[in-house]
Amino acid sequence: MFLTTNNCDGSGNCVDACPTDAIKVVNGKAVSCITCGKCQRVCPNKAIFKNKLGGYVVDRTKCNTCGMCQKVCPVDVITIKDGKLMGLCSNCGVCVEPCKNNARMSKPARPVKMENELVNRVNIGTNHDDCIECGRCAYVCPTNSIKFSYIEPGVCTKCDICVDVCPRNAIGPIEEGGEYEIDMKKCAICYKCLIECPNDAIEASHLELKINHPEYDVENDTKMIACIECKLCADACPIDALDVVNKRIRYDVDRCTCLEDGDLETTPCVSACPQGVLQFVPESKITLEGICVECSICVKECKYNARKFGRTTWEGDIKANCIKCGLCMEVCPKDALTLENGQIKVNFDKCVLCEKCAMYCPVQAIPKTTPLRYKIADGYSMIKNNLCIGCELCVDACVFKAITKDEDGNLTINDDRCIYCGACKTACPARAIKIQRDFEATI
Repeated sequence: MFLTTNNCDGSGNCVDACPTDAIKVVNGKAVSCITCGKCQRVCPNKAIFKNKLGGYVVDRTKCNTCGMCQKVCPVDVITIKDGKLMGLCSNCGVCVEPCKNNARMSKPARPVKMENELVNRVNIGTNHDDCIECGRCAYVCPTNSIKFSYIEPGVCTKCDICVDVCPRNAIGPIEEGGEYEIDMKKCAICYKCLIECPNDAIEASHLELKINHPEYDVENDTKMIACIECKLCADACPIDALDVVNKRIRYDVDRCTCLEDGDLETTPCVSACPQGVLQFVPESKITLEGICVECSICVKECKYNARKFGRTTWEGDIKANCIKCGLCMEVCPKDALTLENGQIKVNFDKCVLCEKCAMYCPVQAIPKTTPLRYKIADGYSMIKNNLCIGCELCVDACVFKAITKDEDGNLTINDDRCIYCGACKTACPARAIKIQRDFEATI
């Protein structure tokens, strides 16, 4: 709760600032709601609830102003004014800044003790600066754990599969760095290149072989997405068909029952995969594809040394452009992120470095290794006046200036300015803001 120290001179600045009239001056000192919770316990209509800050808020659609809470309040700050229940402290903190004597202060939060000072993940990763998105790694991957955002069918991506299988060394660029062509003077017309080409880029006609080339920029228009071995799929599996053995993900096909249960797109493991590469393939003998088993064949086969074993670390650094929207906290599957004193904090003992927070961050303030990103495509937002306490913390939190007052003095959201990031919702101590979002995957 917010305390009044001996520095209080009874000026009443905090009284004027409090949006819920939860502070009064008694004998020259400010006295406020102590958030003891007695009001909540005696309310017959369940109209009072405890918020995420430890304060209390009244739902005016449920409150009938019976006065039960008023009678049990130990500091006598609860009142009924103009048919509204007032006097409950929501711990919004609006009273702190107006006090010139620093007499209003919140109880210090207990520091979270962590064993780790950073989080790290060892896996096969991709240097996207070196990768040309040829698709060779996806072709050789035995578990189909590597995907590409877009590869146009029927065109050459320079994966070199045809070069490797050609018995006559008849395939390659005519000029250094140029397009691949087939030297028909050397070609034995065995059709091995045509058979093995993973993208069907080679055509045969009247004993002539031709390679089709793309009209789009393969390197810049396509990005590789792969399993990053965050192990969320194993955590989500309720029957341990997916398990971590010697720090590697292993799948027991005999134990898995998902094929018998119905919808394969909403199974716990598939839903948990942040990269979206995990999928059930009933016609396959192993049935589940998309798990990196660290066989390292992609590392060996990559012609550009873009696939490598490596260690990814994060010390919790977040860029200064963070808008404290709280979306990262919403999507974190491990509850490893919290907002403390206006800063996003990471619990390194909980974080598994799945990068989901970074993928959903609307301002790209969190570092990530995957090119995958989820953008807010559309949404809906509203302020519930029956819960709003008028603290205007949402107004301060919105960097897009989307929240203003209407003619009746109620706060409203301008949909033309709002991007549905949720900063207002995160700042609101009264659960008065509702936001729904639609996301679309982008690269």
